[in-house]
Amino acid sequence: MPRQLFKLISKEYSEKFQEWWWTYEVLFEFIFNKRTITYITITSYYQTKLGRKMITNELILELLVKLNGKILEAMEYDGNREPYEWEVFRQGKPYVLFFWFKDDTINHLWIRNCHWID
Repeated sequence: MPRQLFKLISKEYSEKFQEWWWTYEVLFEFIFNKRTITYITITSYYQTKLGRKMITNELILELLVKLNGKILEAMEYDGNREPYEWEVFRQGKPYVLFFWFKDDTINHLWIRNCHWID
């Protein structure tokens, strides 16, 4: 049986943003931009877009494992966050993830969007 890498610890609905948030505890040493990541939150935003039925939380978590050890530069952004755009391949298909550090944290990634590139 494969080792469990993530554990769902909360699922909540945001009335303000009209979306679900799933938060996972990271159960392995996950380093991103030289920081240890202990939590991942995936929003349901990706589910609001047409043609993304093949995207699931499980797929996003699988892609995130490949992020381990990477160092990325943040995208240019006018707000307070430093968002990242990361392209990754899975089974020969390119995907892109959009994410940032959860506000006021250095160990919690907030996954906003994921889709495959055609």
